[in-house]
Amino acid sequence: MITVGFVLLILCHFICGLGLLHLFGIRLSMGSMLGLSLILGVALASFIPFALELFHLKISAISVLWGLIILTVFCCIPIVIRFKLPDFKNLSWPLHLYDYPYLFIYGVLLSVSIWHCYYYPVLPRDMLSGPEVMAEYALKEGTMINSIFKIDLQTTNNQLKPPYITSLQIIYKLFVNPFGQLWLSVTVVGFVIWLYSLLRKTLHPLIGGFVLLFFLVIPEMYAYTYMILFDYSNAVFFFAGFYFLARFIRSKNKNEFWFSSFAFGIATYIRTETLILVVMTLPLLLFYLWRDKTSAKQWIIHAVGFSFFTVVFYFLVMNVFIKGYIPSSFDVASQVNKHLTNLSPLFDRLYEMSSKLIFSDWGTGLYGYFIRLFIFVLAVDAIFFRSFSKEAVVAIYGVLIVYIGLGIIGWLLPLADLSNTTKRGLFKIFPLMLFYLANSASLIKLSSLINNWEYSKSSEPQAASEIPATRKVKSNKK
Repeated sequence: MITVGFVLLILCHFICGLGLLHLFGIRLSMGSMLGLSLILGVALASFIPFALELFHLKISAISVLWGLIILTVFCCIPIVIRFKLPDFKNLSWPLHLYDYPYLFIYGVLLSVSIWHCYYYPVLPRDMLSGPEVMAEYALKEGTMINSIFKIDLQTTNNQLKPPYITSLQIIYKLFVNPFGQLWLSVTVVGFVIWLYSLLRKTLHPLIGGFVLLFFLVIPEMYAYTYMILFDYSNAVFFFAGFYFLARFIRSKNKNEFWFSSFAFGIATYIRTETLILVVMTLPLLLFYLWRDKTSAKQWIIHAVGFSFFTVVFYFLVMNVFIKGYIPSSFDVASQVNKHLTNLSPLFDRLYEMSSKLIFSDWGTGLYGYFIRLFIFVLAVDAIFFRSFSKEAVVAIYGVLIVYIGLGIIGWLLPLADLSNTTKRGLFKIFPLMLFYLANSASLIKLSSLINNWEYSKSSEPQAASEIPATRKVKSNKK
């Protein structure tokens, strides 16, 4: 392993992601900015080998390195323009005693995942017949369109996947280790940092740490923190789209609206069928615009803007790269169900998702008890509180969109089978469930009770920055 290369890549990812956040004018807490910057930086880096291929430039260590340098310098510009010295007088240590046991457990879990990424070769069969082989031969031949296409590929379609993983494998094979893969660890660690920061804003550390631990140990999802496929990264950016959509609905901040659109676009760039789910999300946005008495002109502007990045990235992958560059013939229309008037496969898929994937022994082995935790908390909120914040409504809508949308995708595209595509597609539902738990009325109330008991036992006054944000949440929801 080239340690220097790995460290420099992490620094590059952070600077690029932070620069993009500054470019969009996004302001979050320190932990959220750190985690989200790492995630975004990985996604931005994936465009470098992709761009070299689109412009017919040779993919090599020098060309990729220059691409990373240019990208990093460009992303430094908004950081320098918007740079402000932090107010060191108001800085305080953000962690409390409750945090350390959870952080230790998270560290153990993530360390095992990182070790697997570093030590073991690429394992998933979808990678070994597609992106991984393309990346390996790209290093030898200087192009993604290489010797792999000289063999018979009629038994697989994995060579027709978006270039996201192929590009990242090329970068990490060049500068880190022969197996690549560690870009996934950077994404996972960044995501966990971001989620933990979000949970601590609204929930007491005891509760927030517990629900995040429940999320981390989802068996199937944890396995894909070290087995590279498209689904984990897709779930990360799909969640980012919903999170910033919720922030826009509350604050009406246009910067957050455009960043939500961008995050949904990246999710579509990673898995193109996400386009269907994004379109299904549009009615939620239009509903809140209607409730705010927005004009018809603004409806159209927001509808076009919301889907702008999604359509652009879908067109770039499907119509430019796959149709224009990949030698294998691929016709999307040929993959679509020929009997769309027959809705029974749709209802069959929804039933199978519930009976086989979710509420079954197999489902428990795949996803643990996280779904049951979500349903229990949702039921408690509905019975005893009967009110939901805008963030909670967006999260519930997102959960329904993933569930119904995956059924629709299985109905439209017969190749999207239950035991593989749909099973991994459900990864998108878990961060949204976690987002709901972070805004659950019952969990926020329980956090408030713990805070009140804790402060009543303390004889020393707390600094303002040390008081958990559960009290601030109440004031936002009035």
